[in-house]
Formats: sequence, C-alpha cells, structure tokens
Amino acid sequence: MRKESKTGAGQARRKAARALQWPLWLAVAAAPVQAQEQAAQSLPAVTVSGDGIAPDTATLGKLPLSVREIPQSVTVIGLERMQEQNLQSLDEVMQHATGITVQPYQLLTTAYYSRGFKVDSFEQDGVPVLMGNMAASPRDMAVYERVEILRGANGLLHGAGNPAATVNLVRKRPQREFAFNGTVSAGSWERYRVEADLGGPLNASGSVRGRIVGAVEDRGYFYDVADQQSALFYGIGEVDLGPRTVLSAGLQYQRIRSTTNMAGVPRYSDGGDIGLPRSTYLDAAWDRFNWDTTRVFADLEHGFGEGWTAKISANYLTADSNLKYAGAYGAIDRETGLGSRLMGGAYKFDNTQASVDAYVSGPVQWFGRRHELLLGGNAQRTTSEQYTGMLTPALNVPVNVFDWDPHSVPEPGVGPYTSPGETRLKQQGIYAMGRFSLADPVTLVLGGRMSWWNQSAPGARQRIDPEFTPYGGLIVDLDKDWSLYGSYAQVFQPQSQLTRDGKPLDPVTGTNYEAGVKGALADGALNVSLAVFHIQQKNRAQQDPDWPCVGNNCYYVSGGEVRSRGFEAEASGQVTPYWTVAAGYTFNTSKYLSDSVSNGQPFASFTPKHIFRLWTNYALPAMERRLSVGGGVQMQSGYSTVSGPVTLRQGGYTLVDLRMAYRLDKHLTASLNLNNVFDRRYYQSLSGTSWNNRYGEPRNVMLTLRAQY
Repeated sequence: MRKESKTGAGQARRKAARALQWPLWLAVAAAPVQAQEQAAQSLPAVTVSGDGIAPDTATLGKLPLSVREIPQSVTVIGLERMQEQNLQSLDEVMQHATGITVQPYQLLTTAYYSRGFKVDSFEQDGVPVLMGNMAASPRDMAVYERVEILRGANGLLHGAGNPAATVNLVRKRPQREFAFNGTVSAGSWERYRVEADLGGPLNASGSVRGRIVGAVEDRGYFYDVADQQSALFYGIGEVDLGPRTVLSAGLQYQRIRSTTNMAGVPRYSDGGDIGLPRSTYLDAAWDRFNWDTTRVFADLEHGFGEGWTAKISANYLTADSNLKYAGAYGAIDRETGLGSRLMGGAYKFDNTQASVDAYVSGPVQWFGRRHELLLGGNAQRTTSEQYTGMLTPALNVPVNVFDWDPHSVPEPGVGPYTSPGETRLKQQGIYAMGRFSLADPVTLVLGGRMSWWNQSAPGARQRIDPEFTPYGGLIVDLDKDWSLYGSYAQVFQPQSQLTRDGKPLDPVTGTNYEAGVKGALADGALNVSLAVFHIQQKNRAQQDPDWPCVGNNCYYVSGGEVRSRGFEAEASGQVTPYWTVAAGYTFNTSKYLSDSVSNGQPFASFTPKHIFRLWTNYALPAMERRLSVGGGVQMQSGYSTVSGPVTLRQGGYTLVDLRMAYRLDKHLTASLNLNNVFDRRYYQSLSGTSWNNRYGEPRNVMLTLRAQY
C-alpha cells in the first residue's frame, strides 16, 4: 500500500536491502514442513492454554477463578484471539479490549484509560510490576499466553492506583509435551516479523521443562521516515522438586531501535483540522528513541494437600532508554500558514524495579460448608532517574507543515547530561480475602489490605503509613448458567501537592460500586455479562483559596471529587466448536462534582461515551473446515479535548477488519488480515493545537504463515 507522500530515497534503499533478507528467512521457517501434505483431519477449534489454565479463567486474583466467579468486570484475551487478529503488541491488544481508550505519546509512552481513569496497575503472573511509566518501552506479546483485564478498583491485591483497571500479563510456561510454533509475517509499510516458540520436557521423566521464545521485527509506519527494529528473547525453565513442588525461573530481554515521531501534527490556532496527509512527518530524520529492557523472574509453588497451596514470586527489571528528537511545535495561522517551529531535546532514562509476592490459599470447612481463604503480602521497590541534555547548537528553525523536508536539518550534538537525582518508591502490603459459601447459591467475598507507601524524590519525601483498603462482593447463582453479583472495591493514590503547612495531602481515594449479571452458556464455552458501575474519586488536590499562587508556588487542599458511571455488556467464547466471538459495549460518562476550575464539566472528555468492539471467526463447513473467515468492528462515538480557549473534536467513527485463513495441512496455516477496510480517516488522539495530534492507521494488510508442531 502506497503512502500519501514520498519517503526519503536513502530510507527506501535501506528498507529494500533489509527486505531482501526475508525470502531467506521464510525458506528457513518453512523448511520443517513436509513436502508431501498429509491428509488433514477436520477438528473442532478448541483452545488450550499452554499453562494448563482454562481460557475463561483469570488468575490476577491469585485464585484461579472463572470469569463468572469474580464479582467485577473481567476480560480475558487469549493466545488464539491474539493470533487471529495479529495483535503483536500490548497497544494493539488494548485497542481491541472492551471499554479501553488508547492514547499514544503520553509521558513518552502509550497510556490506557478505563472508565475515564488512567490504567496504572500492571502485573505479570499476578505480581505488581513497573509498566506504563515515563518513557516505558512498547511491550511485545510473543512472551504472553493471555492478557487479563479487571476493570474498576483493585486496591486489595495490587495496592496504590487509580480506579481504572488492572492489566495482568500471563507469561508462556514450559509445556509437558514438545511443541513448536513459528510465524513469518509481512505487511503494509514494509512491516516484517519472524517469531519462534519452542518448548517441552528436557529429561526422560519430564520433571525438567523449558521454553524459549524469540521474535524479530522490522517495520515502517504509515507516516514518512519513522521506523522501528526490535528483537526479543524469552527463556523459562521449570523443575519439579517433588510431587507437589515446582520451581521456575526465566529471563526476558527486549531491544528496540526506532526513528520516532514526536510531533504528530498540529491544528489551526482556532482548533480546526488542517487536513494534512496522514503520512505527514514533521520531525527530523535523525530522531532516535531506543530501549533496552531486561526482566528476570522466579516462582516457587508448593501444594500441601487437601487443596492448600503456597506460592512466592519475584520479579526484577532493569530498563534503559534514550531519546533525541526535533519536532514541529506551534499552532498554525489560517491566513499565513505559519506558526510552527522546530523544538527538540535529548534525554536518558534509567529504571529498576524489584517486586515480590507471596501467599497461601486453600479451603476450610466451617459450619458444614466449604469456604476458601487467601492470605498474602507483596512489596515493590522502584527507582527512576531522568537525565537531560541540551542540543548544540539549539534549534530554532521555522517549519512549513505543508512542505517539510525531514532531512533538511543537520543533526546537532548534545551537551552534558544532568539529573536532579533518583526518585525512589517503596510500597508493601499484606492482604486477606475469604470466599464464604453462605448457602448453595450464595457466595460472600470479603477482604482487606493494609498498605505502607513512601517515596523520596529530589527535594521531597512522602510517606503513607498505613492505609487500609476494604473489599466486598456477593454472588448469587440463579441456576447452573446464570448468576447475579454486586461488589464494593476501593483503591488509594498518593498525592505530591503540599498544604500551607508543607505537608503532603492525604491520598485520593477511589471507590468502585458494581452490580451485574453473568452467564456461562453453551456448556460453559460462552461467557456473557452485563454490569452497571459507579465510581467516585475523592480528596483530589485543589488550590488553597485562602492562599493564592505566587508564580509557580502554590498551596493545596483536598476536596476535589470526580464521578464516573455507566454500564458494560460483554460476550466472549465459543458459540459453536467452529464459531468464536468476542464482543463488548461500554457506555460511560464522567464529570467533576467538585472542582475549583472545572466544576460540573466532563472529567475525561477524550474517552468516548459509547465504545463497541467485536471480533468473530468461523471455520466454514466446506473443505474439511480448512478455510476460516473472521471480521471485526471497532465503533465509538465522538470525543473532544480542551486546548486553552478552544476545543478540539473528533466525530464518531467505525473501523472494519477482515481475516481469511487456510489450513494447508495439520501443521501449516496461511492467513491474511485486512484492517480498516474502508480506509476511514480519523484521529486516534487529540492533544492540543500545537502538536501531538495522532492519526489512526489507514487501511493495511498483513500476510502470515504459521507452523505448529
């Protein structure tokens, strides 16, 4: 697919040279396939999780529970769906998740929003980890078996955060039988990818198992110049120390080298759309954004018998990144077409994180009934430091956004990097939860957490010691297929603003009320749900009315309040053994209930009131069900962003995706994905009149060849 304007000749030659390597890689990946095709069998499309967990089960609550057993809204996006839709990054997964709004280039990374609040709670295998922070790297999905999203507050098990959602990334684990999965993909804007996944027993008894995953990707984008090369390695091993004890440990490393696009496109100074081509690139061709991320992790799990289990998990991260850029900044005058100039900078970011989580769980018999208990604790330590360098010579170049040459500005040097110092965050907590069977159809869930939180930053310290977070839920089974539920969940978020006395404000508290109905239809293969929710966030910082600001020196008081409410409907699973569906609809409104500046105004106007997402795939009855077709719809209402005295608006839009796949034999499948079929032009995000407004992807295609053994 052609771009809307010409890419630099030098970049085109480099891309062409890299592209010549792909026929060789394709031949290598396809070599294991037998030359003579074996007779294929017509098999139902059954999903099996590599870690032995059922595909409708969520584990972020420590106890492996079905979606129906959790008294909050939960979405599970499994490996099969990620493969069908070619969801290669967490950004792509979240763009297709129920009720999630994706906002690129916020704090030099991608931000996700749920129910009007920013998602800031991330986990790997249920362990709180550092993700979504300043300049955090993109996350490749080759490592993960599935993504679990719990919407609403989750302070009980996670600790501090917003009442938005918790995203748990479940890693692939070693299989007890040999398995191989390899893919080769090629698509629009010279996007090429190779992925290999190999695992199984390492000794005759199968007591030692391993799995390795590797992925290499070289991709361009629909806008000129920018590209990205990434390499990923993941290795994990498991050892059965005894019949009830399993030790696992692994390493995950990702390297990314990219030519970034910091500027996006500006708007007219009155907020109007300039109508620039979607391929417009208003940065310098020498832009660079690079990441190196390493995680090491280990788990020890022991079963005591009679259903009791203990598990301790540790996760350690080191992440380094560096950014050097120059991009157009400034709103455009309608009469003159002027107003934008080149603005740039250079930064380095260092991050470390150490997390540990330990718990015991199991059943007890009280008053003749079986109940479940969970007791545990977790701790997290993070350090982050930002270094700033000055471009030399400083850039002050006017930019003609209608005719800009990214190669026209020589690359400057960078002066000495400086840093104000490290920011260190420590959080720990102990938690307890019980699932009490009050009667055959009634389950009461009660829990609480005690948290200790402190942060030291250059020139500031803050401590919360301790903070109690309650949780409660009730589930009533109407019959074997349907249940009603209600829940109360809370979370807290520390604030850094100071009072007149120089003390930090009390934490913001977010309270999530939710009620709904859940069903497990088609013998449990299809999960459906309908939920209503009401969120209140209180104690938000407000400027102290008795002490007006003097320059940037301001004092604050608590008292701000925000409300978010709405309802969600979701269906996910198998309608028949050959037909899968994942659909979700969200209606959400939010407003400032008490605010000194925005009282009564919408709180998160950039999140649409209506979001509908659908994906379905069907194996046709002809040709021994070798041929399958799929399709998806992403539909949302309009949204807006306030920028100074003007409001930027994007109307509602609908995107349509299609897929066709053909199973060549029992090992090899070819598929073709076509996204944004009708080439809908829209803004994925709006930031302001000066820059950082982002077009959504135009129509694009991806061809994938997958081998499975």
